[in-house]
Amino acid sequence: MDRNGASCYLYAKVSGMLKKSYTGKKAAHLFEAKNLQELWGMLFKEEVPSVPQTVLAELIEKKAFEKFISEYVKLLKTYTTPDEIHVELLRWFDFENLKDALAILATEREKVHFHKITPFNILKYDEFPNLQKMTQNSELEWCCKIPEISEQQQIANKLDLQFISSVWKAAEKLPHAEQSIVKKIIVERYSMKNIIWAMRLKVFYKMNAEQIKHRLFFLDESLGSEDVFAKEALRILDFNVESFDDWQNWKYSDLINKPVSYKSWRLDPQVVEEESAKKFFLLMKRSFHKEPFTALVLVAYFFIKQTELDYIRTATESIRLNIDDDHIAEIVKSFE
Repeated sequence: MDRNGASCYLYAKVSGMLKKSYTGKKAAHLFEAKNLQELWGMLFKEEVPSVPQTVLAELIEKKAFEKFISEYVKLLKTYTTPDEIHVELLRWFDFENLKDALAILATEREKVHFHKITPFNILKYDEFPNLQKMTQNSELEWCCKIPEISEQQQIANKLDLQFISSVWKAAEKLPHAEQSIVKKIIVERYSMKNIIWAMRLKVFYKMNAEQIKHRLFFLDESLGSEDVFAKEALRILDFNVESFDDWQNWKYSDLINKPVSYKSWRLDPQVVEEESAKKFFLLMKRSFHKEPFTALVLVAYFFIKQTELDYIRTATESIRLNIDDDHIAEIVKSFE
């Protein structure tokens, strides 16, 4: 189907699919399941497997990912030639799979499961555990040796940067009228990840500004404080994590945990992460309907479904670990 025809079809198709997804207020239903069998029944049509709870939890997450990938690949195949941005987003799974492969090989663990995105994969999964053959003749062929455990985070960061750069370059190939809104979404998504990473390094690892700066990702490091992905993270590097006054006039101050009169204040990166996720979801939802029949439809769908997968993982773990009802109630309240 040509691009115009496919775009019209996809907007209608994806609109219907999103109505059935467990996102927004509907996400609360995931946390109302009393056991993993009930959660399985909410998510899938197939009969619940007769397996131990730990195995069932793993199967729920695995099947949820596979279901999303299958649906997304079918949507891509609507196009005669899909937009590169949509394919590059899907390849997030390749990058995450490679990180898992590196971790497994470095620690000599045997268990591995890859979320395969056939036919859009750039990794040769049949060649695992041979990293050189697995990444051969691909943009990831530089990552062909088993790293030391101490090197894993550095390599993971490099993979993240490469993925984000690939997505950005793909966005630049869109028709001019569609580039602006898609780039805005990408900047919002990944600049916030930079911000939260910087906050965690400040709060939990006590790193100073210079140490954190070298651990952020830039689209173009030569731009320094004007880099689209790094500039907001750079602005907070000298803020005091125990002084709310430092943060209250910042661009994203609405995401910061508020002071409580009876105890001292301290920045909470977890609160910022949760609030930014809600804000980003609403941005995706509005943008999806505001820009129909454009590349943004599948971009928004991809990120919305990623949010759903995060909720499914959290709900599964909450049930498996028997998290107390009060904590579950707080999670459910956050969707209201």
